[in-house]
This record gives sequence, structure tokens and C-alpha cells, in this order.
Amino acid sequence: MKKLFVISLFLISVVNFAQTRFVTREIPAGQAIELKDKKMFINNEQIPSYEIKKYLKENDYKAYSLYNKAKNKSVFGGLLLGLGSVLIVSDAVKAAVTEGGNYPTVMSGIGVVFAGTSYFVLKGKNKKMQTAIETYNSGLQSTGDLENNYNTSLQVVANQNGLGLRLNF
Repeated sequence: MKKLFVISLFLISVVNFAQTRFVTREIPAGQAIELKDKKMFINNEQIPSYEIKKYLKENDYKAYSLYNKAKNKSVFGGLLLGLGSVLIVSDAVKAAVTEGGNYPTVMSGIGVVFAGTSYFVLKGKNKKMQTAIETYNSGLQSTGDLENNYNTSLQVVANQNGLGLRLNF
């Protein structure tokens, strides 16, 4: 019994810490995010979605809100698809197991409606994700333009009030 208890504690501890990342990755600031095959890369290094979410929250709130909307669409669409599939399959199993059961019932119809609705919910997910990444990357370019392309001028101005200096930037 003691061996079984020790082995189970060991397995529970291994499973508990299997997905935990002990060292948080430092994402360099001001780097563009690339979206390739629904995976996100910064400097050709794949970054997990939870780190991208944290990074966007700290740096660009508009991109973060679009990213959250895309993730919420993914969760809600997956829930509808799974629920619809379960309803269809459970109705088919119920009809196969019961004697004289008819298959397409209201439960299958509701399952088809859920699965069909999930298509339209999941359809816009990738576009919102792409828009979030483009929003973040365009914000990087616009701030870079502001820092590098500024024009200043210093002029001497004379008017009825007297002489003065005018600084334009």
C-alpha cells in the first residue's frame, strides 16, 4: 500500500508540473509578430499563445482586444461544434440500441443546427487573429516613423509685438 501511495504521489506531481514553464521567456520589445500556419513567431521563434496574449496586453490594447475576440470565437465555435456532434451521435446510438427507434429526431435536428452555426462562428476567427497581428505590427511601424521622420525648424519672427523665435517640430 505504501508503494502504491508513493508511486501515485510521484505520478500526480509529474502530471501537475508537466505543462508548467519554469522560466518565463523574455519577448523583445518592438518586434513584429509573424503568423504562419496559425502559429505565431517572433524572430523565427515560436511563441505560445498565452505569452502572445500577455505581450499584446502589455503593449497594444487594441490588438489585445481583437486577439481576445478571436480566441473567444474559437472557444464558442468549438463548444457549439462539440455539442452538436454529441447530440447527433447520441441520437444515432439511442436509435441503434432501442428496438424500433427512429433516427432523425428533434435531438439530431438541434445537433445539426449547433454544428451548422459553429461553422459561421469559427469562420471569422482566423480573420480576427490576422487583424490583431496586423494592428500590432502597424502600430510598430507608425511609432518607428514618428521617431525617424521628424522635421524641426527654428525661425526668427517679427510682427507688431516685436521680435521672437518660432520652433516648429
